[in-house]
Amino acid sequence: MKKQLAKAVEIGVETLNYWVISYALSSMTMVFRADWLFVLFFASNVWLIGRYYDRTAAVLDSRKWAVPVCALAFAAFVLFVYRVGLVQGSVMPFAQRN
Repeated sequence: MKKQLAKAVEIGVETLNYWVISYALSSMTMVFRADWLFVLFFASNVWLIGRYYDRTAAVLDSRKWAVPVCALAFAAFVLFVYRVGLVQGSVMPFAQRN
């Protein structure tokens, strides 16, 4: 029972980390969508999805159960972004000192 609870807590923490980091990367991807830095943030987000899947598969000891868990986490993230939106903004240079 303790092992199952520990696995659930670890997957919960990994999912929360995935959501927070993916939200930040997605927001930065949209801010830099007209710049070459777009590629950097997009690639980092793709890497994060792969890392989340690998970590979930390792915790669950099953790749077949990791797929639906990751799909549910991704769907919940997409629903959150759809309801709340991404951070809006523009790139501004650092202030110059006189």
